[in-house]
Order: sequence, then structure tokens, then C-alpha cells
Amino acid sequence: MNKQYIYLPLFVVLITALAACTPPEKDIPGLSSEIDAALAGHYGQSIHHEELAEELLEKSNNVLKHWQKDHYWNIDERQKAMDDAREAARHRLESEKELCQWLTSVHGHNHHQSETAQHTAAYFKTGSATPYKTNDHDIEILGRYLQSHPDATADVIAYTDTVGNSQSNQNLSERRAASVSRMLIDKGAKAEQLRVTPLGEAEGPDNTPNQQHRTVAISTVHPNYVDCPDLK
Repeated sequence: MNKQYIYLPLFVVLITALAACTPPEKDIPGLSSEIDAALAGHYGQSIHHEELAEELLEKSNNVLKHWQKDHYWNIDERQKAMDDAREAARHRLESEKELCQWLTSVHGHNHHQSETAQHTAAYFKTGSATPYKTNDHDIEILGRYLQSHPDATADVIAYTDTVGNSQSNQNLSERRAASVSRMLIDKGAKAEQLRVTPLGEAEGPDNTPNQQHRTVAISTVHPNYVDCPDLK
């Protein structure tokens, strides 16, 4: 039997081979979009800055090891290593800021708003600026709280009843407020944390004794919770 051979032109073979090796179409916009999505948001940016910091630190550490082994180095290498280390620190700080923002968004519902709590701290007899009864427990707690939270404040509000004239009662409320302020300071509060408000006579009929008005109240203000307050 005679065998028949079919010979294809060389250029046909080459074209077929090249067609089989043609790379798929590029999708630069699509890939860029996916990369941007991975870096989006506070968490993505935190990781991005951290990776940049690690890359720069690796370069600086390589130079440091180079120096420690007493290898040859030049001025350009020194400046580049210093610049990389500083830039790494900047990216690390940015990473922490972004991470803080992410934490805030995750558990922001746990942040309490500014809150105010009022406590009656002392009771006085008519015409007296020396308390005959004090809420020592609350005064101590509040004094220590103000000491450990320097951003917190307290209002010291003093009243009198309507026995006596209004001017003398205004002076009396000032002395009562000062008396309780000293107690808070003795327990750790700072004077600048206290807003003293001597209100003088409370409302009511003239020349009427009223124990509920012969008091000093302390109103504490708890500031809003803030994540990472030291990050600027």
C-alpha cells in the first residue's frame, strides 16, 4: 500500500502555533478595581500602611546589619536608610490611626454619650456653712474619679433656703460650695476640674426654713468615650 503524506506550508504551522500562544486579553481596569477594593476602608488602609512600613523597615535593617558587619558604606546609603526608617514610622502611625477608626466603627454602639450624674454631698443647718451631715462615700468616690480622669469635670452647686436676706444667703452659698470643694480636692480632685456655682436662695416663700434647700450638690460630667485618644 502506498502511503500518502500531506505537507502543510511552514507559515501555516507557525500561524497556528502563534495563535495557540496568544495571551488572554488584559483587564487593567478590572484588576485595578479589585486591588482598590482590597485596600478600601479603614481596615484595608491599616494593612496597606503596615505593609509599606514593613518594606521600608526591612531596607533600613539591611543597612544596619551591613554597618554592624563593618562593610563598606557611603553617604547616600546612610541618608536613604534614615529616610526609610522615618517613612516607616510615619506609615506605622497611619496604620494605627486607620485601625483605630476601624475599631470605632465596629463597636461604636458601645460608646456612651456625655452623661451627668448628680449627688447631694452635704446638708447644712440654717445660717451655717459647716455641714452637719456629709455623704462621705460619694465625695471620696467622686474625688478619686476626678483624680484618675483629668478630662472629667464636676459642678459644685450650693443653695440656701429663704431664711435671712438674699445677699447674706448668696455669701452663705459661696462658703458652702467652697467647703465641699475642699473636700473633693482633699480626695484627689484638682481645683480646675470644679465649676463652683453658688446659687444663693432657692425658690420658695420668703423666710421659710427648708432642709432640702440647705444643701450642696455635686454634678459630675462623664465625657464621651474616645478610641485611641493618644493618636494624633
